[in-house]
Amino acid sequence: MLLSNIAAQSTNNLSILSPFPNSLIDYEFDLINNEKFSYFNGVRPLIINNNNYYNLNYNYQAAFNVGHPNVDNNAEFFALNGLNKIFSTQFSYRNKWVNLFVEPYLMDYGTNIVDAGKAKGSYEILNNHYYNSNDHPKTQFGIRQSGLIIHYNGLGIGYFNSSQWWGPSFHSSISMTSNSPSMKSYVLGTFNDINIKNLSFGFRAILIPYKNQFDWPIYFSGLSSYITLNSDPTITLGIFRTYLSGNLINLSEITSLENEWTAMDAFKLIFEPLFGTSKSGLDYTTPNTPGFDPWDQTLTGFINISFPKDNLKVYFEVASDDNRANLTDLKAHWDHTLGYMLGFRKYYSLSNYRFLIGSEYLSTKKSNTDKFWRHYTNNFYSREVFNFFSYKGRRIGAHSGSNSDDFIIISGIEKENSKIFISYNKERHGINTFDYPEQKTELMFTLKRKLSTYHSAFITLEFEHIRNFGFVQRENSESKLLWIGYTFSIK
Repeated sequence: MLLSNIAAQSTNNLSILSPFPNSLIDYEFDLINNEKFSYFNGVRPLIINNNNYYNLNYNYQAAFNVGHPNVDNNAEFFALNGLNKIFSTQFSYRNKWVNLFVEPYLMDYGTNIVDAGKAKGSYEILNNHYYNSNDHPKTQFGIRQSGLIIHYNGLGIGYFNSSQWWGPSFHSSISMTSNSPSMKSYVLGTFNDINIKNLSFGFRAILIPYKNQFDWPIYFSGLSSYITLNSDPTITLGIFRTYLSGNLINLSEITSLENEWTAMDAFKLIFEPLFGTSKSGLDYTTPNTPGFDPWDQTLTGFINISFPKDNLKVYFEVASDDNRANLTDLKAHWDHTLGYMLGFRKYYSLSNYRFLIGSEYLSTKKSNTDKFWRHYTNNFYSREVFNFFSYKGRRIGAHSGSNSDDFIIISGIEKENSKIFISYNKERHGINTFDYPEQKTELMFTLKRKLSTYHSAFITLEFEHIRNFGFVQRENSESKLLWIGYTFSIK
């Protein structure tokens, strides 16, 4: 599912730029022919400005689904067979030094009716298979998409129970997306860009503690950093570095560690050397190896080029899910464990109408040369001890998962208070792993309408077909989805 519809009101009035994909597109629609069109270039800002501000929203959504589980990139909200409902109240407050946003919610889910077939291990985590369906509560109540930021001119610290999105894309990203439920996290860094003449830059360090399926302490730690040349075009270069580590039960057997692995140890990983041989001899590496460690790590670089006068963005992201021994190893095996994403978004105006056309292609496919040396079965999200890079059964990174690709094309039109979006999406799962990879085709239509100053609504229709469902030859599955939502906002 492309568009989450959790915030139907104009993003110009939000105190945060939401991690959900629709907020990004709405935000850019509002900035057509505006010099600030290139403002978002890869790491979503959390503070729009320092003015005093508050907002209160009441949100209701209901999705009636017939078939296999559906909906991506919407955190706690996804659709099982039958009626799925969520009601939430979102309060936001901002002043010169503090940003506070809190969203309690109540969610009722339908019922899972499908068998995932041969989908095991990493492929159980695919959204259409609904991992952990047997022990998932039918009703959930909690706090989501919430946080507190204390800052000075955008530099500060924050505590969140929310989703994150790292990357310039609108549909998928390798490092981190809003596909998983809200995660409790500690963040240190910039929440607005720091500007020096025609350059701007930012960074954010994050630590997320949680537990894996064995009840062992696990930590997600990461660093996002970027620099932007504010010219015509606007060019942003960025790096994401993420780690999954933890107090694994066998650490003392496979490393030189004498003490337990802690949250501070996990946080310091983001500053470790780039190549494996530079880590040889560290206490968390395996003795007598060229810097091998038990962690799961991803290194991603991206470039985003914005043309404000043309309302066009072009971007490319490339990632590796393993570190290289040295520079020679990188040159010789540059395509091993490689993933990438490329895309564009183009907006334009004609009379009283505004238009969007965009497309993205993401790949986590294994290299054809991987089979000669790599001991992992899959490319990306492959380690069971870290729940296959998932949280509460939902992928933290790209929802298409391991050894997959994902292509989408979207068009949109806006006039006055109405927006219409149509998208076509193709995914393949387990491309080089199974004899019969899953092939998913999705067609979606969304209408959004601002009814008045305080009221807005949307309706989404989607048809989704999966061939070789569960990686079983000629096994087909479908999902037919009707999704509606309504927001009442008090500013």
